[in-house]
Amino acid sequence: MACSVKWNKPFFSLKRDAVSESLEQKKKLIERLKEKNSVYAEILSFYQKVLEEQDAEKPAVHVQYSGATNKTRDLQTKEGFPLINRNDFYLDVPAAVRVFESLCQVLRNTNEKMRENIQAIEEAVSINALNLRELVKRHSDDVYVNSIADQFDINRAVLVFLIHSSIQPSLNMNVEQLKHEVDTQNWLRGYCPVCGSAPRISELKGEGARSFLCSFCGFQWPSERLKCPYCDNTDHKTLQYIYEEGQEAYRVDVCENCKQYIKTVDSRKLNYTPDLQLEDIITIHLDILASDHGYKTPVPSPFGL
Repeated sequence: MACSVKWNKPFFSLKRDAVSESLEQKKKLIERLKEKNSVYAEILSFYQKVLEEQDAEKPAVHVQYSGATNKTRDLQTKEGFPLINRNDFYLDVPAAVRVFESLCQVLRNTNEKMRENIQAIEEAVSINALNLRELVKRHSDDVYVNSIADQFDINRAVLVFLIHSSIQPSLNMNVEQLKHEVDTQNWLRGYCPVCGSAPRISELKGEGARSFLCSFCGFQWPSERLKCPYCDNTDHKTLQYIYEEGQEAYRVDVCENCKQYIKTVDSRKLNYTPDLQLEDIITIHLDILASDHGYKTPVPSPFGL
């Protein structure tokens, strides 16, 4: 359930300079991480291509949110309702389709298995059996997405990755408008106050304050340090963490109550400002470590493709 929000009529607006600057900063950080983590150089290069394709088709539509009343905001915080549902985000569908198509070109050269999945998608599109506009619009309809994957023998993880990566620029634009409507000081829940999705990764900084990164819309919000975001367990006896020796800046927070985990980056132990999406990539080995210890996550990394 989500609070009712009101979008004003979208209008066209682009800020290319700001977009390019952000991309250049990410590219510089990617190069730095490649030098630091050579084992992830290939997947970081791939992610850079994804970022470049997303940047090339940045949504031309700027959405404006009319703003929540204090009463609505207080109700949202008190009752724990996210601002909107995942399927209520405004999408620039044509731009998302173009990103989807360009990413297919990038993925087809990754490996043979990926090429087969991309060919299956392109063949379905060529005979009008698959409508990409419909696919991106129904991004959160798991039954529909699963039926498409089954019908055309497409790996579901690949399909979900393509869909989410295609709509990500639109999601970012929505979040820019909505982030100021969240009472982050009083929202200490383990799910996103904007869309209600579970977090993908967390960060420790400052005096040990903890924040989560939403697995869907990318919003980052503060939360309690000692708490499982998935089952709300706060018993320190059943909340532990594991890490690899020599990598104290990264750890896996595990919950014995629900047997789930979330990766955590301690930015206080890094000599650079982290980008949590990039940190998620260079810590895939921690996902393997957690799995080997019997823990699961409700939001597996899309870069485990």
